Amino acid sequence: MRIRETLVTLGLLALGLLVGLAFLVVASDVSRPVLPLLTQAAPTPAPVQETPAGVTVFTATPFVLERCAPEQIQAAFAALPSYTPAPGAFVGVADGGFAAGGVRFPVRGANYYPVHTPWRRFLTETAPEAVQREFALMREAGLNTLRIFLWYEALFQCPGSGAVPRPDTFARLDAFIHRAGEAGFRLIVTLNDLPDLEHCPLYTAPAHTQAQTRYIVSRYRDEPVIMAWDLRNEGDIDYRERFTREQVLAWLAETAALVRRIDPNHLMTAGWLQDSAATAPHVDFLSFHHWRSAAELTDRLRALRAATDKPLLLGEVGYSALGRSEVEQAALLDQAIAAAEAEGAAGWLVWTAFDFTRAATCWPGPCLSPNNQEHYFGLWHVEYNPKPAVDVVLRYTGGP
Repeated sequence: MRIRETLVTLGLLALGLLVGLAFLVVASDVSRPVLPLLTQAAPTPAPVQETPAGVTVFTATPFVLERCAPEQIQAAFAALPSYTPAPGAFVGVADGGFAAGGVRFPVRGANYYPVHTPWRRFLTETAPEAVQREFALMREAGLNTLRIFLWYEALFQCPGSGAVPRPDTFARLDAFIHRAGEAGFRLIVTLNDLPDLEHCPLYTAPAHTQAQTRYIVSRYRDEPVIMAWDLRNEGDIDYRERFTREQVLAWLAETAALVRRIDPNHLMTAGWLQDSAATAPHVDFLSFHHWRSAAELTDRLRALRAATDKPLLLGEVGYSALGRSEVEQAALLDQAIAAAEAEGAAGWLVWTAFDFTRAATCWPGPCLSPNNQEHYFGLWHVEYNPKPAVDVVLRYTGGP
């Protein structure tokens, strides 16, 4: 879902002064939504300058990424212990689906944020012990896979210095991965979530972003709890903005090659919304998102199967209970999962495990998000009461 990424800032495009006129002409526009937590503020105007012809011009200071002092970099690395992976077999591709240790592994999962610390709060506020109850509920429903999201500003500091970790945030992520494995989950870890698309755009492959991806993948490359790297969530939506399809797919190819050089153990995918077939040359399995009817889902799966023989994962599927009853929500989910199963999908991931409160999704708090559908997709209410959709999931998973 892209609602979580639509925080808006305003940027000035140009100011011009015409000497000899008695008025000032200002041209402005509304920029694409960008992250509110950029490491450094947007460019600020430099002093106006006089040209030899007497025409006053405006110049802008280039955006400069914050850098760390050498002692700060050294302290960051010293404060973060090396990661210790769990024992176990990695998930691989087998017979059009997935397997681990020679045993078939059909993905039956959910896109996951903790109830009280979703979205930007996940990596910065989640206490590892707080997820234990939620893990238990999801395992009781037979779910075996969680898709999670990593946004780099929470994980790294002073990007002008490359990949300098925030030790506390990585320690929280380390503990989360360990607890997920202990509970019996595999993880699909989505990289490059909530990226900078304005100042140092992701799709120009800035050196600091690629260094941060390299750091994450290197740290966890020996962890079998991680099933796959999802290189970017719904990158094809950015075709409609300031970037071309060719730019986005070129970035995907470059990033996939980078990750593959570092990590021979994990599968790769890219959870696209519509243009999933275009990712096939760069990934191990196709991951796509669907919010429409089961009949349309059947058509999409058949079209993707005609385009590739790689496994197909329904990476996001769900229906909000806002504006419809929870019984209707469950019926729609039932139809969609049935269609995915009938067409031989390698698995599915419900969006999302839990509802969220408006206070939890608004960030930084205290504040309230607008009340919208995003808060009501969950299989469980915020009080952990199950919706009828949980019974639907149980019919397909058979329980733990």
